[in-house]
Amino acid sequence: MSRLLKSLEKSIKHTNPWEYFTFGQCLSLEQIDEIKNAEIDRSNYLHDGTRSGYKEGVAKQNHNFREYITKDNYSKYPELKKFIDELRTESVREIIADMVNNKDKFKNAYIRLEVLKDTQGFWLKPHCDWIEKLISSLIYINDTDEDKSLGTDLYNENKELVFTVPFLHNFGYIFHGPNKWHGMESGKKIKVARRGIQVNYVTFKTDWKV
Repeated sequence: MSRLLKSLEKSIKHTNPWEYFTFGQCLSLEQIDEIKNAEIDRSNYLHDGTRSGYKEGVAKQNHNFREYITKDNYSKYPELKKFIDELRTESVREIIADMVNNKDKFKNAYIRLEVLKDTQGFWLKPHCDWIEKLISSLIYINDTDEDKSLGTDLYNENKELVFTVPFLHNFGYIFHGPNKWHGMESGKKIKVARRGIQVNYVTFKTDWKV
């Protein structure tokens, strides 16, 4: 049984402020190294409460700051490509589908995986994900003694902060559904970098069909 499958089978269900699942130790040392060593250019990056950010004089939501794993660059991430391939397997799809009540087991979906490197000043305004995301998942990498408060903040429908998923090493969460407000409060201190990966099953086309 794969490391990912074992991790998902031990996932814990939470209901405050809404339903989500946490799991741990799903990434190999080699996958962690690829995330830690990813060269993501954030020069002149301006934080605006979105993940894309923008450059001075350039339109907001500049996706050039984001590192999605595609068929053009996956040779830099051979171990994370294996992770993508695991997400495409029926066994992994079934267990995640059971979590989020996806009756089709994502059979017509695509996978989007983004390598994250958030730097000092990063924050995310409270938001709900768009319906094209069939799951929302972040897996954190924290071997630089970053504060646990750098995890994802969860809000109720009044956008009041209720809980923070702790920023623990090789630890992540999965959720899906409307009215699930989440983000990251501004003013948190990032000592080195807030590293991890963002994983989605999506309805729009990517290079990785399940």
